[in-house]
Amino acid sequence: MYFRVSALSLSALAAASAACMGAAHAQQAPKDGGRVGLVALGGYEYQGSDETRTLVLPTLDYTWANGWFAGVNGVGRQWKSGDNLQYGLKLGYDMGREEGRSTALRGLGNVDASAELGGFARYALGNGLAVKTSLRAGSGVDSKGALWDLGLEYGQALGASWRLGSELTATYANADYLQSYFGVTAKQAQASGYAVYTPSAGLRDVSARVSLTYLISPQWSLTGGLRHTQLLGDAKDGPMVRKTSANTALLALNYAF
Repeated sequence: MYFRVSALSLSALAAASAACMGAAHAQQAPKDGGRVGLVALGGYEYQGSDETRTLVLPTLDYTWANGWFAGVNGVGRQWKSGDNLQYGLKLGYDMGREEGRSTALRGLGNVDASAELGGFARYALGNGLAVKTSLRAGSGVDSKGALWDLGLEYGQALGASWRLGSELTATYANADYLQSYFGVTAKQAQASGYAVYTPSAGLRDVSARVSLTYLISPQWSLTGGLRHTQLLGDAKDGPMVRKTSANTALLALNYAF
């Protein structure tokens, strides 16, 4: 089977990374260290697709005690302010979308992969709760797309060996991003048969994630997780959208070093 990494699978990998070790910008590492692992993902061909796909991919994340990090979540630097606030800058990657991924995309052309520059912040509220936000720009056609995430995170230890993680997130997209992934230009309309569609900026989706991690040993861990995403606004009305809600499942085995 030929596996193609997409923006959707990259997002799921980032969720797996956050569930297994905490996103690099979620908490300051007391010392240098990282994790290497293998993740099995079950999802869809593209956001809005009704065609399922399965991926098995390696993961690698590393954080330095001085705040630098590199891995699935990108490359960047984080800082702390007091005991509750972490913030920073990150260079990530949007994987774009291939026209050949589905017959529903024929005539729409490819959305080229591109680098994304962004910032993030996380504030711990206590009792396992935290609010988090991120802004990233550079995706889509002509690299003019931008996304803003706002989320509420909850994590809790369940005994000595189990860890529960969960998150609610809303994602806002600018008009350039939505046009790239959900819109249809006049030229695309002629090639695809779809009517011209020009979405406006607004909420792209809301998602809920839950994960459970078992610490096999101080180095080894096994994580299972589910993520539900609901398209909203003009994104859900895109003519290539076949399914407005989607569930992504993951199973990850990681080794800490």
